[in-house]
Amino acid sequence: MINFRFHLISLVAVFLALGVGVAAGASFVDRATVESLQGRVEDLDGAFRERGVELGLTQEQLAESDRSAAALAGERSFALEGQLIGQPVVLVVSDGVPAELLSALRTSLASAGVDDPVLVRLLPAIDLNDSATLDRLVASIPLRSDQPDPPALRTALVELLALALAELSGPPPEVPVPVDDPATPATTSEFSELDSLRAVDRSSALSVLGRLEELGLISVEAASGITSEAFNGDSGVRYVEVISSTDDVDSELVMVPLAEAMAAAAPATLTVAEASGTRPVGGIVTTTTSPGVAVSEPLTQLRSSPSVERLSTVDGVDDPFGRIAVVYSVALQRRVGGVGAFGTGPGSVGPFPSVPAS
Repeated sequence: MINFRFHLISLVAVFLALGVGVAAGASFVDRATVESLQGRVEDLDGAFRERGVELGLTQEQLAESDRSAAALAGERSFALEGQLIGQPVVLVVSDGVPAELLSALRTSLASAGVDDPVLVRLLPAIDLNDSATLDRLVASIPLRSDQPDPPALRTALVELLALALAELSGPPPEVPVPVDDPATPATTSEFSELDSLRAVDRSSALSVLGRLEELGLISVEAASGITSEAFNGDSGVRYVEVISSTDDVDSELVMVPLAEAMAAAAPATLTVAEASGTRPVGGIVTTTTSPGVAVSEPLTQLRSSPSVERLSTVDGVDDPFGRIAVVYSVALQRRVGGVGAFGTGPGSVGPFPSVPAS
């Protein structure tokens, strides 16, 4: 007869054996899995450390590239030396363009031989977005209408400025003019009374600048003031218009029409340079590795308009190679009246032009 106590002890022994076996097997598999995972982690850690060393070397190479590029566009640059000796240059900018950008551009121009370029700054009032500015203009200019149409008046004022700057540009080299070239813009008929302010010679052009400054629409920064000496030069004044995303003036409504009107009145005297703003703060991306920059709507508009045959454009002026392109663009206009679209963005023909020997 089977003893129940013996039977119970047998069952307990069986289950205990199974538990010990499962525990032992689980411990063995666990150790194997852990050892495998540890091996993989160690391999990944080693690869990560190797990539870190390679990344550090790459960053240092890019930083060195940045330093070399900055030197090429900086003080006493052999790449810029002598390119624009004796060439007067006027910077046309909107209020809001970063001061550091203007300083860097001035440095590049100085390395090329430009002494203290004149700065014509368009002020936010020229947008004509507030009634106080309109009232002041109506009171200051003999307009027939007490309630003028702001867009039409803005167009007229921008054309006045463009024609004055074109008049001051002086005699440029002979420039081939396309058969379908647009005529010199005329002041909007609605404001034909502004014709009395239009520039017909250098003296009246200077007067236009002074009048627009008095009206608070522009400011002119020049060592000699708004004088003929500030805009003097045997080869004619050249203009560099700077556009940036921080402009306080509407680029599409003011800066683009200004460029188009200047190009129509004085071809091959203007380079429109845009700050791309693609470099991150503290970033290491350089023009030697960047696949290209984004081009804003204003620059795209100029590159796709008939004005493309009468002015030059440069994207990425906030990078050293962009500033070199600006200097070479002005030199190309000065020597042979050539124009083109330069930079790395859409519509450009190359990073910068090849400048013929003087």
